[in-house]
Amino acid sequence: MTQRYDVVVAGGGPAGAAAAWQAAQTGARVLLLEKAQFPRDKPCGDGLTPRAVGFIQKMGMAQDVAKFHRVEGARVYSPSEWSLSFPHRPGMPDHGHVARRSELDGMLFENAGSMGAELRQGAECVATVTDRNGRVGGVTLKGGEQIRADAVIAADGAYSPIKRSLSLHSQYNGYSAIAIRAEMTADCPDGDSLDIHLKLTSGGKQLPGYGWVFPLGGGRVNIGLGYVNSYKKWHQINAAELLGEFLATLPAQWRLPSIAELRKSHAIQAWRLPMGFTAWPPWRPGVLFAGDALGAARPASGAGISKALQSGLAAGECAVAALNNGGPDDFTDYAHRMKAAWGTEYRRGRVFHRVVAIPAVAEAGVKVLDSVNHPAVRSRLLFWEGWREAAASGARR
Repeated sequence: MTQRYDVVVAGGGPAGAAAAWQAAQTGARVLLLEKAQFPRDKPCGDGLTPRAVGFIQKMGMAQDVAKFHRVEGARVYSPSEWSLSFPHRPGMPDHGHVARRSELDGMLFENAGSMGAELRQGAECVATVTDRNGRVGGVTLKGGEQIRADAVIAADGAYSPIKRSLSLHSQYNGYSAIAIRAEMTADCPDGDSLDIHLKLTSGGKQLPGYGWVFPLGGGRVNIGLGYVNSYKKWHQINAAELLGEFLATLPAQWRLPSIAELRKSHAIQAWRLPMGFTAWPPWRPGVLFAGDALGAARPASGAGISKALQSGLAAGECAVAALNNGGPDDFTDYAHRMKAAWGTEYRRGRVFHRVVAIPAVAEAGVKVLDSVNHPAVRSRLLFWEGWREAAASGARR
């Protein structure tokens, strides 16, 4: 017997969990599907900006998020060292956290269930159910099971099977970042800042990217790096070797493991991060895209957890609103919401993505930042480039 729901959400990460939580609030019958079994890890910088923390708090999880390691700001090396406090914005906390995705995602998933969403783990969406006009009316799971829904929210990641099954394209395709990270023990006190290293080179040339060191607490750190694929020779870079070179620049007294040791212990994770709206418009009749399936990460920095939460909450709200006002064939309001929130920022970010790919420009940019002594000016420069948000999300997600 085919099951039917008001809203089916594919993907149990931050975007999907936020969408399910938001839609379930209205009393809609919501099903949240996750292909893995929790706890499961996800390659990420593991950082939560104040904006991300604010969204999580508004979802009723202030005490839950508070258990993660707290950070008060960012410390930037360019290569000189300087500090930035998190910006003060109305309705947001003045601090961030560093949270393992193996813990954070399960917490968000269960929170959607507490609001009334039905939860299923080990349920992998492989395609959509579409009618003769191409309208999406449900999903097909691995194994052949079909689940019908009035609206589908695709939050199924960077390689979104739902998006692929619909053969969708976007004028913004091609904007992405390559990132790699590892969690390890460091022989140093737990920090209260997110450390960003702008001087990231390969073959003596400045890369359009950065390295990070984020404290997890308990003597553990998340160390990684990311760079955008607009750099013409990005495919020639061995990311693991580059991570090893970055580790070698960090203090010897930390007694960090070698790249060989990290490889042997399978601690290294690498991933590709689509950014800047790789599914646009962000909906088709019957389906909305959120998180990495939307390409919601910032095109300048790759910061994405707060964007995933924000797009998920908006998708859940807009899906239910459409169902209550005429049906699921038109989610134009969702496109308007996303464009109003991020349109200008992402348009500038795509320009930055292309320009910074030129090593000489990237090198000059780092030198300019390093030469500026006024904290407010540095803060504005970093904020425009997206580095401020990146200071809490790594290249993420």
